[in-house]
Amino acid sequence: MPFRIESDYPLESDWLPADAFTQVYDSESEAVAVAIEGVEDPAFQEVRVVHAETGVVVWRSTDESF
Repeated sequence: MPFRIESDYPLESDWLPADAFTQVYDSESEAVAVAIEGVEDPAFQEVRVVHAETGVVVWRSTDESF
C-alpha cells in the first residue's frame, strides 16, 4: 500500500533531504516517521499521511478528526 505525506505548511528538515516529503512510501509507519520531522510542531502544524491510491487520510498529527 503506497502512502504519501501532505501538509498545508512547508515541509522541511535539517537532516532529511527535501524529496523525503514528496516520495511515496510502502510503509505507513515510515511515512508517519518522516512526516512528523517535516514541521516544527506537529501538534499545531498539521501534517497528514494519505493512502496514495484512494486519497484517504490514514494518520494526522493534530487531534482533528478525519
